[in-house]
Amino acid sequence: LIQKTINFMPSRFKRQLSLDSRHPSGRGDIDELAQQIEHNNQLMDDNPISRHLRIERIKSLPQTINIKREVRKKLSTSTRHRGNSKTISQWQRFKYGYRILRSRLGSFLANIMTNLEIWYGSMRNIEGHFGSGVTAYFKFLRWLFISYCIVAILCFGFIVLPQLLLNKHRGGFKPTTMFKFLDIFTGEGYLTTTVMFYGGYSNETISIIPKNDFNLPMAYFLTMIAVYLITFVIMSMSMARSYRRTFIETSGITSTYADKIFCAWDFGITNEKMACLAHKSLFNELREMLNELEMSKVEQTLIQKFWSLALKISSHFLVLFMLAGLGVGMFTMLKYFDEAEDVTRSFSYLYLPISINFIMLAMHMVFGYIAKMEGYKSPRTRIHITLMRNFLLEVVIIGVLLAYWILDEKSQCWETAIGQEIYRLVIVDFVVSIVGVTLYQMGKSLLSRSFPSIGTPEFDISQASLSLVFNQTLLFTGLLYSPILPVIVIVKMILMFYILKAILIKYCKPPAKLWKPTQTHTLYLVLSFLSFLGVLVANGYIMTQVKVSHSCGPFRNFNFMHEIITEGIAKLTKEHLFWRIVMSITRPAFVGGILLGMCVIVYYLRSKSRARIGMVKLLKEMLYMEARDKEFLLGHIMKAAQHQQSDGHTE
Repeated sequence: LIQKTINFMPSRFKRQLSLDSRHPSGRGDIDELAQQIEHNNQLMDDNPISRHLRIERIKSLPQTINIKREVRKKLSTSTRHRGNSKTISQWQRFKYGYRILRSRLGSFLANIMTNLEIWYGSMRNIEGHFGSGVTAYFKFLRWLFISYCIVAILCFGFIVLPQLLLNKHRGGFKPTTMFKFLDIFTGEGYLTTTVMFYGGYSNETISIIPKNDFNLPMAYFLTMIAVYLITFVIMSMSMARSYRRTFIETSGITSTYADKIFCAWDFGITNEKMACLAHKSLFNELREMLNELEMSKVEQTLIQKFWSLALKISSHFLVLFMLAGLGVGMFTMLKYFDEAEDVTRSFSYLYLPISINFIMLAMHMVFGYIAKMEGYKSPRTRIHITLMRNFLLEVVIIGVLLAYWILDEKSQCWETAIGQEIYRLVIVDFVVSIVGVTLYQMGKSLLSRSFPSIGTPEFDISQASLSLVFNQTLLFTGLLYSPILPVIVIVKMILMFYILKAILIKYCKPPAKLWKPTQTHTLYLVLSFLSFLGVLVANGYIMTQVKVSHSCGPFRNFNFMHEIITEGIAKLTKEHLFWRIVMSITRPAFVGGILLGMCVIVYYLRSKSRARIGMVKLLKEMLYMEARDKEFLLGHIMKAAQHQQSDGHTE
C-alpha cells in the first residue's frame, strides 16, 4: 500500500532527476551511489581541491552517517587505484596548494576586516533602535568615509607632501597677508596661497633623492587621473554588484505579498517603540499595495488620463523653470559679489554659500510638495521623482559655479577661485545642513514634550542621503583645485556621524516608511555614480578644453592641463619603449585579436548565463514538485488517520 501511494506522488510522473533522494539500505545501493559520484572526473582527481569537493558532495547526500562512511570508504579506495595509474605532477600539487592557501587567506582577511569594522558598535545600536533601513544610510556614510580616506592618502602623499618639503627647503612658507579667524570659513586671505588651493603649488621639478627628480606638475596631473580612475572603478563595481543582487537576481520572484508577510520583518530591531512602529508600517505598506492593486483595476476616463498627464507635464516644466531661474539668480549673485568692494568684503564671501544652502532646503520641500500634487499611484515612484529633481538641483548649482569662474576673464587665478568657492560650500553646508537642522530637531523634540500636538521630529533618510551625495559632488569637483579638500571632508563626515547618531537616538523617531536596506543602498550608489560621472565629464572638459591661468599653479607654463602629458610624449624618440608598445598594440592583427577575444568572452558569458537560468528553472520545478509531494503525502496521512479513528469507533 505504501509503495503504491508513493508511486502516485506527483513527482513520480516527472523524469527522475537524481538518485540523491533515494534512501539505500543495501550494498548494491551504496555501490550505485558511489558509481554516480565516480562519473564526475573533477571529484575523483587525486588533489586537495577534488578531495574537498568529494567530501562536500558526500555530506550533501540525504543518507545516514553509516551509509556516507561506506560511500566515502569506497570512493577513497577507487581514488587510490586511480592515483596509482595516474600520478600528479609537482607543479599541479603546487598549483592546487596555492589555490587552497589563497582561499583560506582570503577568508582569514575577510574575517579580520569584519572584526576591525569601524563604527561596528554604533551601527548595531542604530539598527536595534531604528532598523536596517536607517542603518543603510550610516553604512553608506561609512563606505564614503573609507573611500575618501584612500583619496586623501593618495593626494597628500604625492601632491601635498612634496610641496610642503619644497616650501621647507626654501625656508618655510611666506604668507602674503596676516591670518584672520574668518579665513577658516572663507578660504581667503592667509589660505589663498597655501597648499590648501591650486595656486599654492609650484611648477618646479625637485630632487628629493639624489639623481631622482620629482616633477610636481606631472605628479599633480597623474595623481588626479589615478584618483578619478580608481574611484570610478570602485563606484561602478559596487553599483553593479549591488544592482545585480537587488534587482537582477530577484527579477524572477513575483510573490510580493508572501515576501511582505513572511520575510519583511526586521529582526535587528530590539526597541519596543520601533517594533510597534515597524508593525504599523508593515500594515500601512500592505494596505497601500492592496490599494494600488485595486486602483490599477479601475479604468480612468479619457478626461482623467488627459488631466493626469497634463498635470505631470506641467509639473516637470515648472521644476525646469525653477531650476533655470535658480541658475540665472546664482550667476547674477556671483557677478555682484565678485564686483563688490566694500569694507565687509570678508563677510560677503559667505553670502552666496549661505543663500545656496537655504535655497536648497526650501527647494527640497517644494519638490516634495509638487510630487504629492502630481498624484503618483506608487509612493516609491513619488520618492524617486523627488530624488532625481533634487539631484538636478545640485547639478545646476555646481554647473553654474564652474561656468562662472571659467568664463571670468578678470580672475588672475580662476582655479583657486573655484577651489575657494567649493571650500566655502563645504563649510557652510556643515553649519547649515548639519548644525542648523540638528538644533531645529532638538528644539522641536523638546517642544513636543510640552506640546504633544507638535510631534517628534522624524529622521528624513532621503534628505540625509542627498546631503551625502551633494558633499561627494563638491569633493570630487573641488579636488582638482584643492588637493587637501578630502582631509576637510573626512573631518566633516566624522562629525556628521557622531552628531547625527546622538540626535537620532535622543531626539528623533524612526521614519514612518520602512526603507528596504538593499534597495536603499543601491539607490544611494546609483546617485553617487551619476554625480561622479558628471564630475568626470566636467573636469575632463576643463583639463582638455579650458586654458589655465598663467599666473599661478603647477601648469602655468602650459595652455591646457593635458599638455604636460602630450608634450612629454612628443619629446620621446621613435626608438623609445613607449612608441614601440603603441605601434605594437595599434597593429590590425593585434586589434583584431582583441576584438575576437572579446566576442568569445561575451559568447561564453552569455552561454553560461543561459545555462544558469535553465538550472534555476529546473531547481524551482524540483522545489515545486517537492511541495506537491508533501501536500500529497499529508493528505494521505490525514485520510489514514481518519480511517483508523473510524475503525476504532466501530470496534
